[in-house]
Amino acid sequence: MLGELLGLFKYPVTTFSKRAEERNIKKEAIIAGIIAVVIAVVTVLTSYFGVVKAVNKKYKSLDDYNKSSFLGDVTKDEFKEMKKEYKSDLLEDVSLVKTFFTTLAVTAVAIVVVAAILFVIARMVKSPKDYIELFSMANSSFIIYTLGFLLNTIFSYIYAPIGIIILFAASIFATLALANAFRESIEVEDTNKLVIYSTIVLTVVVAILVIIVAGYINSLTSSLGGLSSLLDL
Repeated sequence: MLGELLGLFKYPVTTFSKRAEERNIKKEAIIAGIIAVVIAVVTVLTSYFGVVKAVNKKYKSLDDYNKSSFLGDVTKDEFKEMKKEYKSDLLEDVSLVKTFFTTLAVTAVAIVVVAAILFVIARMVKSPKDYIELFSMANSSFIIYTLGFLLNTIFSYIYAPIGIIILFAASIFATLALANAFRESIEVEDTNKLVIYSTIVLTVVVAILVIIVAGYINSLTSSLGGLSSLLDL
């Protein structure tokens, strides 16, 4: 497994293709699940540490709080209770459980959708590729992204710009490796059609996403507008 992981960085296109040729649906499903869980767990931990940081910033110490408070001094027990309530409120706003399952679902769907996009393009250029092969390639790409995501999270607590650069590099590397592995695997003779069909499919996908997001934003805006009207009454 370690050798395969190193191969994704040392020989990306070759490793992508080799993994795809295995056509192991059980293995790929497990890998996709692990990727989704890892990203979800890291996202939840990041949210939690963000809450802790915010709480410690506002309630740094009893002395500091009393010095900056205009409501009079509080006791040690009152300070602890206020800090506890503030943390509880922030955690409720963040909703860690919801964040976990939302991130888990979004990541899993993203892998499936990327593989589906490749499958549609392959069919349009008349390449008889199995979906599981393309699903494996999508998995390989997300493995690279996940490692970049982990490093970005770690470095965000040390020196954020390095983490951002690593994540950007991992994303570009994963995308280029996936594109080139896919290009080689379908063995299409007319690359002009590949470019045209790829553009069409990706444009349709982006258009659907824009419509969904726009609909969600309009729905949210309408709800807030209705709430504002009720408050005005």
